[in-house]
Amino acid sequence: MRLSEIVTEDRILLPLEAETLDEAIGLLCHRLEASESLPKGAGTRLAGEFFSGARGEVIRVNTWVVLVAAQTPKVEQLLGALGSARTPFDLGDQGEGGTASVLLLLLTPRRVSPLKIQAIPTLSRFLRGAGHTTRLRTARGPGEILSFSELMDLDLQDQLLVADGLDPLKCQAHPDTAMGEVVALMARRGVRAIPVVGEKLDLLGLITSVDAIRHLLPGRISGSTDAEDLGAVPAREVMTRSVLCVSEEQSLLEAASLMANRGVAQLPVVREGELIGFLTRETALRLLFGPQEGDSGPGERSRTTGGG
Repeated sequence: MRLSEIVTEDRILLPLEAETLDEAIGLLCHRLEASESLPKGAGTRLAGEFFSGARGEVIRVNTWVVLVAAQTPKVEQLLGALGSARTPFDLGDQGEGGTASVLLLLLTPRRVSPLKIQAIPTLSRFLRGAGHTTRLRTARGPGEILSFSELMDLDLQDQLLVADGLDPLKCQAHPDTAMGEVVALMARRGVRAIPVVGEKLDLLGLITSVDAIRHLLPGRISGSTDAEDLGAVPAREVMTRSVLCVSEEQSLLEAASLMANRGVAQLPVVREGELIGFLTRETALRLLFGPQEGDSGPGERSRTTGGG
């Protein structure tokens, strides 16, 4: 999504008459409401949440430019407002402190972290260019901003991350857990894979329904007297130890590609070595290619969990 689609003419405020960052944010929130980009009253509520510290993250792009990003259900897609002040406004203890002259406010229906992966670096690289920030600071009206094609054509897409499709950890087994208990847990929770974790939830291995069947089926077929004993075998002897994992901050597109190329139905998601959940191919498919909020159609916003 180009910046010109996010920041339209009616979302640009020049000059931005503010002495503090809070005032600047409030003015841009009201500008979004006045342009009907936000529902009536939403701008005031958002500004209040910014002031109280309950919402928003302040990121300094360079000496003169700061970006404020926040997640809110009041928007259906990424949108923003831009203001440039003749006199720098005070940041207080936010955004590394000091002052700034230009504020870009971005609102997203998803997490803020994807913006840090693509939007912020893109803006930072561009504004390091000779004269780019100066041109933004000295613009005398929205028309001059809109005619700054190199800036307005920047791609600020807030790409989806694995965290956006995370299915939180619901159950797990330990190395000494008997296979009979593992199978019962699979049936009770309706999942197709059980992670085997250590004391600190570090992932040691994975037992899928295929692993369980492969272990238990021969005894059932042969009618061996040892069949019942197979259920007492500890999980460590059945689990697959080499498990492909992804981070919650990885691109969802990249993770989906991994699942397709490796032929797996789900990927464990880890945070600093700790297992926090799974990403399933069904969820990745829905988020990347399924109906979006507001679209109609069968199965809209449905979610299938599990994998193996």
